[in-house]
Amino acid sequence: MTHEIVQYHNDFNTVPLRGFSEREKRIVMALLHQVKNKDTEIVKIDFDSLRSLTAWNETKSHASKQEFVTYLTGLSKKIGQLQGVLRSENGLRSIVFNLFPTFIIDGEKTNTLTVRINSEFKYLTNLFDMFTAFELEDYNKMSTSYGQELYRLIKQFRTTGFYRVKIEELRHLLSVPEKYSNADMDKRVFSKTTIIDLTNAFPNFKIKQERGKGRGRPIIGYTFTFDKEKTNQYEIDRKKEEQIAQFWKTDEPEPMPTAVSQTEYQNPELRKQKKETEKHSAGFGDLLKGWFKK
Repeated sequence: MTHEIVQYHNDFNTVPLRGFSEREKRIVMALLHQVKNKDTEIVKIDFDSLRSLTAWNETKSHASKQEFVTYLTGLSKKIGQLQGVLRSENGLRSIVFNLFPTFIIDGEKTNTLTVRINSEFKYLTNLFDMFTAFELEDYNKMSTSYGQELYRLIKQFRTTGFYRVKIEELRHLLSVPEKYSNADMDKRVFSKTTIIDLTNAFPNFKIKQERGKGRGRPIIGYTFTFDKEKTNQYEIDRKKEEQIAQFWKTDEPEPMPTAVSQTEYQNPELRKQKKETEKHSAGFGDLLKGWFKK
């Protein structure tokens, strides 16, 4: 597999993929790879490219075309139900969205998968501000579902070497079942296999539990540290990312801004709309029109 780079806006990290299998996530990432920086609403991918990008031949070498089409059909239905949510910092405004609303799978004539992108959220793949980037091959090496989700979250801070998150926010981003206590989450999310995979992916990778005050000093968050990426292969705006690192970095466990407030901090379009909304009272329909980057 060649060194294919996956890039998408950081807002896409608010879309939890925990319910997807490892291979299903590979296909989602392959779609993001194909649509990045393309000013179009329609993207067509041939089956051979899709198999290569997702390492399908390595994991299911004897699968027939019919099996592949059946698999893509089921996955398309699943992705069609996948929803992301953008929330304002105070929780009083939110947008629920789907990035890929339509799939056409043709195994008869063209052997292609055609995907339509939600035009109102093309900014997630047509990058104009902060974005997450990584090599698809490295992502495919993550052997656990939690590991894949943590990998893409941590990669958002690849040039800062520092990621700090509240446990409630991490539970949401990883779709951790409500029945898991924080102690259970600590054991299940950060399994030995997941830690080994992340350590191999990020040099000098370390995890620190953030604990609160009171009886038992409960876990309230996590801090991830690792070596910064020093190359410019992804054409990163490093000055902005350093500002994000300082925005988050503090010696005290509290306060820690949520990922949503961080997203709003990063996204000038959301910041602009927040200021406008504070000035003028608007209906929900008018607010939506203003939030979308045309």
